Amino acid sequence: MLSKQVRQVFVDYFVRNGHRHVPSSSLIPYGDNTLLFTNAGMNQFKNVFLGLEQRDYTRAVTVQKVMRVSGKHNDLENIGYTRRHHTFFEMLGNFSFGDYFKEEAMAFALELLEKEYGFSRERMWFTIYEDDDESFELWKKHGISPSRILRFGEKDNFWAMGPTGPCGPNSEIHIYTGDLRDNDAKWVNNDNDPEERTSEVWNLVFMQFNREEDGTLTPLPRKGVDTGMGLERLVRLLQGVESNFDTDLFTDLFDRIQALAGQTDVQRRAAIVPYRVIADHARAATFLIGDGVLPGPEGRGYVLRMIMRRAMRFGRKIGLNEPFLYAVAEAVIDKMGDYYTELPERRDHIVRTIYREEENFARTLDAGLERLNVMIAEGSALRADDPNTIAGEAAFKLYDTYGLPFEIVRDEARERGLNVDEAGFIAARERAKAMARAASQSKFEGDYARLTAYRDALAALKAEGLLPEEGVRHDPYTATRIETQLVGLLREGERTSRAVKGETVEVILRETPFYVESGGQVSDTGLICARTSDATEAAPAWCIAVKEVRKPAAGLVVHVGVVEWGEPVVGDVCVAQVDEARRQAIMRNHTATHLLQAALRAVLGPHVQQQGSLVAPDRLRFDFSHSHALTPQELQQVSEMLNDAILHDLPVSASYMPYEAAIRAGALAFFTEKYGDVVRVISIGEPGKQPFSMELCGGTHVARTGEIGAAIITSESALSAGIRRIEVVTGQGALAFVRQQTQALSEVARVLSTSPDRVVEHAQRLVQQLAETQKALQQARRELARLRFAEVAQRAQAVNGAMVLVAQVEAESPELLREMSDWFRAQYPTSALVLGAVIEGKPALVVACSKDLAAQGFDAARLVREIAGVVGGGGGGKSTLAQGSGRDPARLPEALEKARQLLHAALRHTNA
Repeated sequence: MLSKQVRQVFVDYFVRNGHRHVPSSSLIPYGDNTLLFTNAGMNQFKNVFLGLEQRDYTRAVTVQKVMRVSGKHNDLENIGYTRRHHTFFEMLGNFSFGDYFKEEAMAFALELLEKEYGFSRERMWFTIYEDDDESFELWKKHGISPSRILRFGEKDNFWAMGPTGPCGPNSEIHIYTGDLRDNDAKWVNNDNDPEERTSEVWNLVFMQFNREEDGTLTPLPRKGVDTGMGLERLVRLLQGVESNFDTDLFTDLFDRIQALAGQTDVQRRAAIVPYRVIADHARAATFLIGDGVLPGPEGRGYVLRMIMRRAMRFGRKIGLNEPFLYAVAEAVIDKMGDYYTELPERRDHIVRTIYREEENFARTLDAGLERLNVMIAEGSALRADDPNTIAGEAAFKLYDTYGLPFEIVRDEARERGLNVDEAGFIAARERAKAMARAASQSKFEGDYARLTAYRDALAALKAEGLLPEEGVRHDPYTATRIETQLVGLLREGERTSRAVKGETVEVILRETPFYVESGGQVSDTGLICARTSDATEAAPAWCIAVKEVRKPAAGLVVHVGVVEWGEPVVGDVCVAQVDEARRQAIMRNHTATHLLQAALRAVLGPHVQQQGSLVAPDRLRFDFSHSHALTPQELQQVSEMLNDAILHDLPVSASYMPYEAAIRAGALAFFTEKYGDVVRVISIGEPGKQPFSMELCGGTHVARTGEIGAAIITSESALSAGIRRIEVVTGQGALAFVRQQTQALSEVARVLSTSPDRVVEHAQRLVQQLAETQKALQQARRELARLRFAEVAQRAQAVNGAMVLVAQVEAESPELLREMSDWFRAQYPTSALVLGAVIEGKPALVVACSKDLAAQGFDAARLVREIAGVVGGGGGGKSTLAQGSGRDPARLPEALEKARQLLHAALRHTNA
């Protein structure tokens, strides 16, 4: 059975059994900042299990894209060396949200494995939590022999979402693949079995408890089922091969790698680890980039860059020194694109991003080596207690900052006669990992506590009849001022019945017109005030100034504000008033963002994808995928299209339709957003004609584009590799920008004593004159330095046929010190010198000699290391030219005197 058939059989089976097929969520867990990547099938249902979200189905089946390269689920170091570990893999799963529980889940699992996939029950083993007698009896009820039901502890058979919260026992199904005569319980969960005779194939998690902070387990009101089965492992078992990498999921990728490397089958088998690493990492990179991740220095971008560079390094082991990973990624797209249709849709972007990163890797390697040389010369890379050893912390910094592998640092050090503290490198790396894990865990615990408080408040308000079952009625589109009721107040997460002047509170209304920040659009601000009688003009009894609006859970909207006066009380009738002028400015900017997106795609191409945005009252910011800066001509085209659409006063309309229908109609959807089954579509253009723009969007917009007034692009810049950022002002902001620029131009013209239309001409002439003056000044400084050094050079002495100079000089930079050594060696073909200078308060040293002295054993690098220690530093370089630095300028004369003695002693043994 091919992998695509295995995948489809799983989905079809559960759909037949009443499950909704839910597409895989992104590898970026949007809306969940406790995770770096989606690492389990249940991630997208987390709020459902927590009771914070409701869906119109209670059974689901998914094939989820999963990444495990961070946190406790980190398999990176095993990739390539084992038969079953991966960074990216597919997780098959079925879920129940308060519907069926253990008995039905077990029945589904048995029927699918036996009847659909053809596994023999005699090869199955079943593990349960040691205290879970219920599961033991249910497996027996399904005909499983008690001898094949094994009990294990919490480590193997109890699952928890975190330190507190939903948890429960799990039951795993293992498949024995060895000789049936040796089919024994001892092989189950046996990490010491080199043949891996049994494989855990399916994990059934039964969420039935809530773990309190004191460890107490209380039954959940709605029990759930969360199962997970790795596709790669299942396919291996069904295809009867030794390794996941021997399945059809990987063989096409191996063939592409082999063709690129030009290797024989024998060479391929001998290099199995590089092949596995490259294939696995190519899959991970392809899917990550397809889901919007780009190589970068931190977070998800760092992980992507790391796995790509690991693949590139292993590529070099099999002779792939030119860009190749992009070609393997194309094979991934060809293999997986039928099911994951986003891959072929984003093929150009994925391939271009990987190719660019491969090209940049060589440059990054050069930058890393250059930085290593500087750190050695400065002495900052060397251990204080051992100037001949590069510190582990420094080696890790080179790895962490420049991507310079430890092995390359070690090779470079060896050529200079230095060692590298490998133990220190490992310790620094582990400290970094521990800090990342601790920060992630702390963040999770804090977020979970806040979510629990909101969930409890929402449940209580519903139970008390203050809110309907669907929660707060939220409509930011119909009106900006409504009469409503104050149904809840929260102070520091705790419910309260009233508030007083000056307090910051979270306000819950029965209905609200306030927009909640999402999709890049900031939340509304405004006022919530007590209702006044229509017959009086008296001020409201109380007012709350709303500063921020949040939606922490489905059905709950909280208004964060400060009580300006009075004492609001739960139950009061009130008026919610959005700051309308601010809302109008935001609407202009949001509609302009859609126009800008359409213009960018028209000018630059369909590869342009939104990577982030900010829609605020004073400006809009739009981040998009594009490999290089826009040319002036491209910026001009974009600006003209943007303002042309505004001048045409196009109608803007909102409609609701099923997600699939919207995509078929041509609406743009962005993989950085999470959409429901029914989506809101914003169309800009005349009815019956091809729209100028059509996007899925939940934001607020103007009715016609003419309301925007004008749009001015104020900046275009690089945000990160492959990501550009454009900022725009509209309406009053555009007028203010033009006024400011006009005033600035007039002031510059006044200073230059010219008219505004001739400012550029005058500025260019001034810049040219300044450049010429600076060049002449630099030349004069160089000549002065040369004259001064010529006087110093006269103090050179002849030692055993070589001219020798040891002196302290004045120099502005280490580069000038090196140039002085070049002047001296040019004057004296057989020579050696040591120069010292205090540069920016620190001692700097240079040691140099002619090539003939180096050939006789004189070593400038060795000498500079010895004398740099006197000033509290270190150094390095080549045998003919080396540099050093230190921390104590007062001891520079002492270092030079030591240099004089060592230099004279060394030259007495040469044959100059």
